[in-house]
Amino acid sequence: MTATIIQQPALRLITARSAKFPEGNRAAFRALEAHLKSLKGRKFYGLVYETETGLDYHAGLVPDNEIEERRFAALGFPITEIAAGPCARVKMLDWSSKTDQIGPSFGAMIQQHGIDPSRPQMEYYRSFTELHLLLPVPRREQSA
Repeated sequence: MTATIIQQPALRLITARSAKFPEGNRAAFRALEAHLKSLKGRKFYGLVYETETGLDYHAGLVPDNEIEERRFAALGFPITEIAAGPCARVKMLDWSSKTDQIGPSFGAMIQQHGIDPSRPQMEYYRSFTELHLLLPVPRREQSA
């Protein structure tokens, strides 16, 4: 597994919190999906925050526009902003059959690159078959 260091742009996401990690993650995505006419062309993220009691997971959706963002906010969905910064990225193909490898892959990236705890670990669902694991790394990694 070779990670590439990328510059991740800032994100503004409509989010839904998982009731329990990892069992509730799919339901968090479904809560967002239920309010969309189509999933085609939509950008989804999974946000992982480490807490004192374990992992806190949020499904995230990039809004198409301000009107959509306001509509979701009126429905009670929080808007989450994530700062830009360097990330180690690993692309995972056929990810749905490899979900058991996501946690260990993040662990290996943390050992190799360290972690910037001010930003969440992220899963970017590029397609139904391609997942990008994005680990926020300390700024010194930018030139690596």
